[in-house]
Amino acid sequence: MTEMDIFKYFLSQGPFAVMFVWLLVYVMRANKDREGRLQDLLDKFSDKYDVIISEIRDIKERFPHGKE
Repeated sequence: MTEMDIFKYFLSQGPFAVMFVWLLVYVMRANKDREGRLQDLLDKFSDKYDVIISEIRDIKERFPHGKE
């Protein structure tokens, strides 16, 4: 069953049903796009996180550990 079949079914149910289905499809598509952008951003942050952690470890190795 495609989106058009669902749309045609709800078209027979009245204008508010059609508006509901249109809004539902619109929101689902918008959420899919937003989720894709968010996943890309999280991937970039995870790459930067690995770099920052390695730099912090390098800095910690340069300083003496504890009181001697």
